[in-house]
Amino acid sequence: MLYIFSKVFGFFIQPFNVIMVLALVSIVLKHKVWKKRLRMGAIGLFILFSNGILLNECLLLWEKPAVPISELEGEYAYAIVLGGTIDMDREPKDRLFFHKGADRVTHAINLYKAGKVKKIVFTGGNPRLFEDPTRDNSPLRDFYIMCGVAPEDIIIESSSRNTRENALLVKDMLEKEHHGDRIILVTSAFHMRRSEACFRKVGLDVTGFSTDFYSALPKDRFGPMGFVPSTQVLTNWNFLIKEWIGYIGYKAAGYV
Repeated sequence: MLYIFSKVFGFFIQPFNVIMVLALVSIVLKHKVWKKRLRMGAIGLFILFSNGILLNECLLLWEKPAVPISELEGEYAYAIVLGGTIDMDREPKDRLFFHKGADRVTHAINLYKAGKVKKIVFTGGNPRLFEDPTRDNSPLRDFYIMCGVAPEDIIIESSSRNTRENALLVKDMLEKEHHGDRIILVTSAFHMRRSEACFRKVGLDVTGFSTDFYSALPKDRFGPMGFVPSTQVLTNWNFLIKEWIGYIGYKAAGYV
């Protein structure tokens, strides 16, 4: 139920969708006062949520910083890579098609090649609400092998739909091998707070390794173009607000 609610509520609370609803209602509404209020509300929200400086400040506060590989002490048993960055439905099936955030996948290879992790665990099924959650992740296994990861060092979990299920199913898989091993968790920087808390809640002591940053570097955040409205900024707000809603929902449900 929480999964369905988060998907539906997350869609309606996105700034772009709220702005569109206010604008459309202001067009069809006949009451002049409310018509003006809704129109001004839509314009105000657009100016607010298309401001790159405001978004960047929020991202810098929320994203977990990147950790240099050299600062990871010793060797870890697993690098757990959270999915959601690969288009498994696109043809042809003889290659991988990555979304933004592909460095979740590639940075795990960096850790493996650097001798920091023994095995790579990829977790993620089909997140769509009304479809079978299990998907064929074999192209990802082929990609890792092509990049030099030994087949016996690749573990694939293909049925989880969200971060909570990622944590539960991976824990079950790892308990069948070894218990108490050191683990690195690889996911997007904006998603790391919820992910770390979720995995620790199920009993896996993970070290976060952030990738896929949406924030600009601090030295770049006050450029003159930061005040110019941007539709890309508006789009990026959707990711951050969706993540905030997810964290609040997980907190309420006791998942973090």
